[in-house]
Order: sequence, then C-alpha cells, then structure tokens
Amino acid sequence: MSRTAHKLMASSGGDTGYEIDQSLICSQADASKLRRTPSSEGNRKTFTFSTWCKRSKLGLGAGGSNFHYLFGASVTSGWSDDSHYFAFGFFHTDTLVVGGWVNNWRITNRVFRDTSAWYHIVLQFDTTQGTADNRVKIYVNGVQETSFGTSNNPSQNYDVAINNTVPQSISDCAYDAGTGPYHFDGYMAETHFFDGAVVAPSEFGETDSDTGQWIPKEYTGTASYGTNGYYMKYASGAIGTDSSGQSNNYTTTNLANSDVVLDTPTNNFPVFNYNNTGSNMTLTQGGLKTTGSGWADTFATMKVPFTGKWYWELSLIHI
Repeated sequence: MSRTAHKLMASSGGDTGYEIDQSLICSQADASKLRRTPSSEGNRKTFTFSTWCKRSKLGLGAGGSNFHYLFGASVTSGWSDDSHYFAFGFFHTDTLVVGGWVNNWRITNRVFRDTSAWYHIVLQFDTTQGTADNRVKIYVNGVQETSFGTSNNPSQNYDVAINNTVPQSISDCAYDAGTGPYHFDGYMAETHFFDGAVVAPSEFGETDSDTGQWIPKEYTGTASYGTNGYYMKYASGAIGTDSSGQSNNYTTTNLANSDVVLDTPTNNFPVFNYNNTGSNMTLTQGGLKTTGSGWADTFATMKVPFTGKWYWELSLIHI
C-alpha cells in the first residue's frame, strides 16, 4: 500500500482560504473500494454527486479493466435493464461516461488525461425533468459539458440503481461480475452525494480571482443530503465515515490509513506521470511508485523551477 506523501510544491491559494486537508489514494491494482447497501430506498430519480479527483492511471486502449469509475450501484445478479446497474466515471477512452446496463446516457467528446491536475466533477441526475436533455448534466471545474459523442436520455421519472437497496460504491460501480467492478485509480477528495436534490457546482467551488482557476470552497448550502446522502472527507482513522450528519458510513476494502495523503486540490503534489513513463515501467500507489525491468525513464508531473531552492525525496530499491 501507499505511503504518506510529503509536501513538495503547493498550488496557488484562493480567495476563500478553504483548505482540503487530505485525499484518498484509490488503487486499481489493490481493488480498493468503499461500499454500502442502504437499508431503505432513497430517491432513485434525483441526485447529485460531487467530487475532486486526480487520475494516476489512464484507460488507454480497450477493455473493461480500463474503465475507472468514480461511483455507481449494481444488483448482485439479474442485470437486465438500466434500473439494475449505474456507473459514472472515466471510460476506456479517457472520456467521462454515465450510463446504465443497456444505455450510455452521456459520453463526452472531451478527454481527461492530465495526471498532474485535480478535476472537480459534478453529476446532476434528475429524470423528473420534462425537458429530456436536462435529465443528465455533467460539470467539470464549474463548466457544463455540452459536447458528447454519445447522448441519450433516460425516460421521464425513470428509477435507476442509485439509492436502491443494492450495493452502492465509491471508487468503482459495484458490479462484481465479469471484468468488473472497474476501480478508479487515483486520488479522491471532498466527495458529496445528495439523495433527492440537484445541487449546483458553485456550491462546492469558485473561480480564483487572481489565477482564474476553479478552486474548492466549503459547502454551506441548504440542500438536504437525504436518506442515503453522504459527505466523505476520507480522514485517517475514519476513511469511510460520513460527515454529512446522516451516518451513512461506508465499509472500506483494501484501504489503509497510509492511503490517506496530503496531496489535495489545495496542495497539489508532483507524482510520476503516466503520460511520460517508459513502456516497461508500471506506476502504482497513486503514481508514487514505479517498478520495472531494463532501462526506462519516468518523469514527474511537475518541473523543478529554474529559481529558488527545492528538494525532493525518493527511495531507490534494486531487486
């Protein structure tokens, strides 16, 4: 498992002064996940999911193992239609996808391959909307995605697997069959889920007046988290603890306190860069570890500045 990172270079600060203290490394290799099966059904038509994430491994190529989902839900058997399976996250083409068992409702044209960047991603899902195109909305860093390679709409008032009394998951889609469950590989921070409410991205972030960047802000809104809502801070010793007040705690699998690190949207660390790593090298532990045989280069996601005094730390092990 991963080790706690040390502070090397911090991102620019924002107007609010809101700091995120930690994030969670999610590992595809370790099949790490957070799960909960609700005892009572929530609103299966309307909900909002918001999280900050930084990717470590991309899904270049094809195949189920290259899907990296942020959250989802699935029955344990009997998949037959879109009410039995739900997934949201990164498709094998590094686009964002939200879909059910039969239909992909949205697949973005835009790709997300920057392993140095923290993305703020919001999914608003509301099948009660009379206008079909308003039933599924994706926002990245405060801006709505409007260009899609695939765009379908669930029927009005359709019930999906989210908020049903079936396994709900963070860091995969809870589909424990076939080549599933398609774990996310990277960092997650400040994850909010609202059962029964549509919440705007501006409740979680804002544009920094100095840099023009989208930065986090503390959620102080009035929307109820609802029956199955949650707020995950991913604190050491309480990784799956719900901080929303709803006590919807998640059970962790293959996650340890050492997977809680200081790399956050307000304190961005350099890691090894998946986009600039030799083909015979393998990155794990959130891009903090590279292994392989033979000769190859692995570069970091940030350059050492030309001025000032800087240092870095690494451990070199020859086996």
